Amino acid sequence: MPDPKTSPEYAMLPAGTIVKWGAIGDELAAFKPLINCKAIGATGQTSSFVDCTTLIDTQKQFISDVPEGPDKSLGFIDDPLNLDFTVFLTAAAARQTVQFYTQLPNGRTATMILALGGWQVAEITSPSSETIQITVSGKQNGIVWGATPAV
Repeated sequence: MPDPKTSPEYAMLPAGTIVKWGAIGDELAAFKPLINCKAIGATGQTSSFVDCTTLIDTQKQFISDVPEGPDKSLGFIDDPLNLDFTVFLTAAAARQTVQFYTQLPNGRTATMILALGGWQVAEITSPSSETIQITVSGKQNGIVWGATPAV
């Protein structure tokens, strides 16, 4: 039986995305929310290809290499009074490896291992139509995809 949802029900924009983080080994229920997150960057794993052409081949031959996660640039509205965010920035400054969870409005979830690489305040200019923002850099290592009922 076809899914009764219409396009607007599953093709939602990212408003309503849930973002949380936790220490390695923490259960999802213990993760802390990052409610001021505004950008999570690309998520997933892709691989490059390794040339395996032999002398008898008349065309190049390739095999898939080990997959790799993307570099992450996480964007946040600066909220220095938000304890969960402040602890996350402390972990980023210490270049810790953490778990990072996202749940998109269509129900797709991703729990990844994220090596953090510091943070910085984004450029501030005047006049500006943007809030004060923080960028946290990292590298995605492992990922587990899932799905939950749509938010």
